[in-house]
Amino acid sequence: MSTRLRQEVWATDRCSGCGVCVAACSKGVLYWSNEQHPRLELREKVLGLSRTVLRACEVCEKYCELSCPRLAGLAPLELLSLSSARTSSVLRSGIPNDVIRSLLVAAYSTGLIDGVVMQDMDPWSLKPIAKIASSVDEIVSGLGMQYLWTPVLSALNEAIYERGLTNLAVVGPPCVAEGARKLMVAETERLKPYQDAIRVTIATFCTGVFMPHMVDDFIERGLGIGRHEIQGLTSSAADGSLTILLWDGSQRQVPLTQVEPFTRHGCASCDDYLGETSDIAVGTVGASSGYATLITRTRTGEAVVQNAVRSGLVELLDQVDRAALDEAQAEKDRRSRAQAFDEFQILMLEGLSDPKAQGQIRQQFVNLYGKPHKQKADGRQQYVGCGGC
Repeated sequence: MSTRLRQEVWATDRCSGCGVCVAACSKGVLYWSNEQHPRLELREKVLGLSRTVLRACEVCEKYCELSCPRLAGLAPLELLSLSSARTSSVLRSGIPNDVIRSLLVAAYSTGLIDGVVMQDMDPWSLKPIAKIASSVDEIVSGLGMQYLWTPVLSALNEAIYERGLTNLAVVGPPCVAEGARKLMVAETERLKPYQDAIRVTIATFCTGVFMPHMVDDFIERGLGIGRHEIQGLTSSAADGSLTILLWDGSQRQVPLTQVEPFTRHGCASCDDYLGETSDIAVGTVGASSGYATLITRTRTGEAVVQNAVRSGLVELLDQVDRAALDEAQAEKDRRSRAQAFDEFQILMLEGLSDPKAQGQIRQQFVNLYGKPHKQKADGRQQYVGCGGC
C-alpha cells in the first residue's frame, strides 16, 4: 500500500470513501469494514511451524495511489450546457434520482450502456449498497442516491471481471465521478480494463454524505421514525435541509446542521459540489420549479442527454438560476482554500524530516498568505505576511 495514501489521506481524515483504491488494488489486500477509510488485510504464509507475514505492498505498483482523487485532483471540466430537466413519462418529475433514472433507461434501451454501477439503498433495511444494474428493471427499481455512504467503485471488479459488462455508467456523488475519472485518464496498461469499460459518469450535487448509522442513531432513536416507515432520503443545499420521505406520503424535514455530526469525515476536504469532473451532473440548486438542474461537461454527456430527449424520457427547459450556482461555486472556493491549508500542514510535517520539502513549504506559504515583506512597527523590524497579522 502507498505510504502517501496512508499518511496523507487516511491519517488526515481526507478519504472520500469512493472505493476506487479497493477496486484498483492489484494484490486485493484492501477492503472496507464500515470505516472512514479502507483497511489493509495482513496475509500470512505458513511453512511448517513458521508463520511469515507477506509484505505484498512493498512490491506493488501503487495503483491505489495513482487512482486516489485525494492525492492529486483533476482539473474541472468545462461546462458545455446547462438546463433544467424533468422526466417526460406518465409521471413528470424533477427529482434528481428520477431524472438520472430516465437518462440511464434511455441509454440502456438504445445500447449506449450495458450496465450501471450506482449508489442505492436496500428498501427493507435502509442499508446503502453499491448496486450493479444490468437490466431496465434493475435500473428502474433502484432507489438511487440517498446520501448514505457506500464505496460505489468497490463494485467495479464484479461488474467488469465477473459479469463481463463492457459499457458502464457510473453514478454517485462527485467524489465517485472523480475516482472513476482518475481511472480513465491513468497512463498504465494495468488499468486499461476499467478505461475500456467505463463509458459515462453521472454525479449528483452533494454537500456531503452521511455514515449509515445516522439512520439508527438520529432518525430512529432521535426522531422516533421507524425504518419500515421510510421510503427515501433527500438532501438539499438550497434550503439546508434533509427530507425524510415516508411511505404514507408525508415527509419530515430537519436542518442539515442537525445531521452534520454524521457526515463522513472526508467530505470536509471535498471542494467539488457540482460534480465538476463528471460527464453529467444533476441536482436541485438553480433549477426551475418542478425541475432538476442538469449540467453536461463532455460530448459523451451531451450524447446521453440528447438520447434521452429523443427517446421521450426527458424534457429540457432553458432556465436555470445561475446566481444560485455561483453561490455554490463560492462555497467550493472556500473549501478549496481550506483544503490548501490542510496540504500546507502536511508539507510542514514532512519538512521536519525532509529538508527538500522546505522549498515547497515556502512556496505554499506565499500562495496562501502572500509574499512576506518587511514592516517597521514600534521601531522594530518585523517580517509579516497576510497584511501583517
